[in-house]
Amino acid sequence: MATKLWTTIKQRVKLWREVILPGALIVGIVILVRCTGVLQVQEWMAFDYFLQLRPSEAVDQRIVIVGINEDDLKNMGGFPIPDRYLARMLNILHEYQPRVIGLDLFKDLQNSPGRDLLAQALKDIPNIIGIEVVLNSEDTLNIKPPPELPPERVGFADFIVDPDGKMRRYLLASRTWPKETSPGELKYSLALRLAQAYLAAEDISFEHGSIELDSTSIHTQAATKNPKSTDPIKFAQTKLPRFLPNAGGYVGADANGNQILLNFRVHSKPCQVLSLIDIVERKFNPNLIRGRIIIIGMTAASVKDRVSTAAVKSTIFSQKQRNSSNHYQLIDGVEVHAHATSQIISAVLDQRPLLRVWTEPWEYLWIILWGLLGIALGIVFPSPWKSLLSIVIASLILTIIGYFLIIVGWWIPFVPTLLALCGAGLTTLFFDRNLRFDFEQRSLTIERTFEAVHNGPLQHLAVILRSTEENKLSSEQLRSQLQCLNQELRSIYKSMKQEVLTQSEGFYLDDHLTLDIETSISELLYQVYDNTLERDFPCLATIKTYIPPNFAPLEKSHFTLDQKWGLCLFLQEALCNVGKHGRGATRLDVICSQEAGWYSIRIIDNGVGLGNSSNSIAGNQGTKQAQELAKKLKGKFQRYLNYPQGTICELSWPISGRWRLKLNKWLRVFSKLNFKILKV
Repeated sequence: MATKLWTTIKQRVKLWREVILPGALIVGIVILVRCTGVLQVQEWMAFDYFLQLRPSEAVDQRIVIVGINEDDLKNMGGFPIPDRYLARMLNILHEYQPRVIGLDLFKDLQNSPGRDLLAQALKDIPNIIGIEVVLNSEDTLNIKPPPELPPERVGFADFIVDPDGKMRRYLLASRTWPKETSPGELKYSLALRLAQAYLAAEDISFEHGSIELDSTSIHTQAATKNPKSTDPIKFAQTKLPRFLPNAGGYVGADANGNQILLNFRVHSKPCQVLSLIDIVERKFNPNLIRGRIIIIGMTAASVKDRVSTAAVKSTIFSQKQRNSSNHYQLIDGVEVHAHATSQIISAVLDQRPLLRVWTEPWEYLWIILWGLLGIALGIVFPSPWKSLLSIVIASLILTIIGYFLIIVGWWIPFVPTLLALCGAGLTTLFFDRNLRFDFEQRSLTIERTFEAVHNGPLQHLAVILRSTEENKLSSEQLRSQLQCLNQELRSIYKSMKQEVLTQSEGFYLDDHLTLDIETSISELLYQVYDNTLERDFPCLATIKTYIPPNFAPLEKSHFTLDQKWGLCLFLQEALCNVGKHGRGATRLDVICSQEAGWYSIRIIDNGVGLGNSSNSIAGNQGTKQAQELAKKLKGKFQRYLNYPQGTICELSWPISGRWRLKLNKWLRVFSKLNFKILKV
């Protein structure tokens, strides 16, 4: 009992060392590579692609872009647009009572023509929010807001772009660079300011602080007076998830301030778009303006106010340029602000999902679990093709899961998980296949050796024993027979050793002849037939009538090497049984035929010994070999009496196609190649 347990433990340890450990090592390497940030770009690409594939959404009717295009520049005097036209546009918009107006244009200069008109409009219209650039360390790179607007009506327009040049996140709040005389000032983005003004009209409060909603009012007020830029931002019960350095596919990203992943609205135009001329000439439906968020910005191709993204199928700019590439889209800054504003108010009012990520321990656990699944799939299925198919199916399931989680607002690791699944699965499959192949080769060698011994020396030994029992052998004859038996045993060892060393396929007949199994099936079977009948079996000496066999019908079929081996073994065993047990046989027929889509080989004799003893030999090795061959050929094997006397040993199987032969041939080539690689 203890020995059996110890053997089992050693087998399990070997399986772990030779099969499971390489797959686990691949999972560890994938995790290590992910930690270094090498897979960032690939994860971003997968993230962008999933965002593109989401179902189309409705246009956000609460936001309207007033895009200043090339026609506006031509009709209004070029870039920059004269202030008097902007003032006129703002006054017209104000007449139709929009809820808030975002002016995504830099208007810090005070000496431009018509500036007095614009200044008056900025003062008279209380719901205008302007922009500034304040987050550069060099003051010369920053741009001040219109001086007519107080700080609470100004939002910054600074963008964050990833190292691959594409935009995936939006900065909501940040502190400016500290100065010698004062710390950095807390600033909010244009989109956050617009969303705050719009939602305030819905009686939805804005909170920015580290204290949760259920804290005491004193602490909440204290935290709100001097919040940090990294504190959570909330509108009522909706918390905007803050971007962290290792969020999603990012590794060590700059997460200063309060950033959010951009959940672009899935539509070619996320909102209604009007032009400056449309406003000035009042060519619009007043209902498009009333109670809406109006964002005014540049959409002219000649003005470089745009960034790159791959998370949307098309943008306002790409539609005008007829850019069909989904991997590189240019998006105007005003459209980015519209997407970000729509994302916030849609999350608060419509419960549209915000993009969230798991914590790092859960992400790495996810990767490890899928890697373990790959290892399991590489081990469970004995067939390499089934293992490969299962890994492909698991990869598709992982892709579907990643896609649907993106739809509901969760970004999970996809690329490293896929690499862990496929890498661990294929590695385990390779090592497991080598282990199985090594085991199969050993088992096959043992089986072939036993078959050669069974159909050669053991058959010879059975004749010697029977002759000895019947006192038919003298001492000299017995000595001669034993010497022959000894030679046969030694020749089997040489033959099997040669086959293993050369990886060749041969069928042992005797110490002088080993057939090349790749020879045509008819020639192989005839040599087996001819050689077996020449052997010194007592019951073959009485046979007077032979019908020469014709194995030509089998040439139309296509056999694997194992099937050829089995057919040779079947014929040899059947003829040996006649030679040992077919007492009094005078006739032996070997008939090969093709009838009604079936092949058959029948060995017929008219002896009495084998027929009467057929039940006793039904469970011997030869019968088992024949039954196993019939199973492989999807046919049947039977041994029955030949009326009025004798035995019929019959093997029949259906005709198969050429494709099966080719498939088995390639499987065999793959196995041999795999074995050679392992040996190297």
